[in-house]
Amino acid sequence: MPLKLKSGFMTSSGIEGRLLMDCGAGDQVVTIDLAALEAIADPPRADEFRLQEYVQAFSHIASDKFDRRDFDATGHVCVTAGDARDWRSLHS
Repeated sequence: MPLKLKSGFMTSSGIEGRLLMDCGAGDQVVTIDLAALEAIADPPRADEFRLQEYVQAFSHIASDKFDRRDFDATGHVCVTAGDARDWRSLHS
């Protein structure tokens, strides 16, 4: 079942982005690491503006990873720079 985006934001520390997504049975917290924010577009930037500019792309990546049950050690989906580069190569 695909995830549905509810909200996206940078953490107050600025060290990562987060997406709050509905998985049908509750909410799933998705982590967007800084390297993913930098890798999704040029010039590299890791801030709230970049997260909001590409929130739909990050949501799509997260939903695909969730469907594949590709979770990190804490049981969450984490979007990495490799994920962002893969998405970018398919959509450029």
